[in-house]
Amino acid sequence: MIPLLKRLGLNKYSVDPKPHIEVNTDICITCKDKPCTVSCPAGTYEAQPDGRIIAHYERCLECGGALVICPFGAIKFRFPEGGISYNYG
Repeated sequence: MIPLLKRLGLNKYSVDPKPHIEVNTDICITCKDKPCTVSCPAGTYEAQPDGRIIAHYERCLECGGALVICPFGAIKFRFPEGGISYNYG
């Protein structure tokens, strides 16, 4: 049996090279609570000191939660080519 850490080291991730998330950062500046940053289970959205949001699209699990919780509709999303895929070692 392969130890867990060695198996995790064999994982392969396929990430679409084009961002599938667009954030209208001009709208984000007006949002006080930034619910996308706390609702995303993968930590995809990160607030910057100037109030803008950075989307780390490679972390996205495609759950769509941020689309629902954003009160201003500042997040646009398309499914990435090939979807998300994980190969576990």
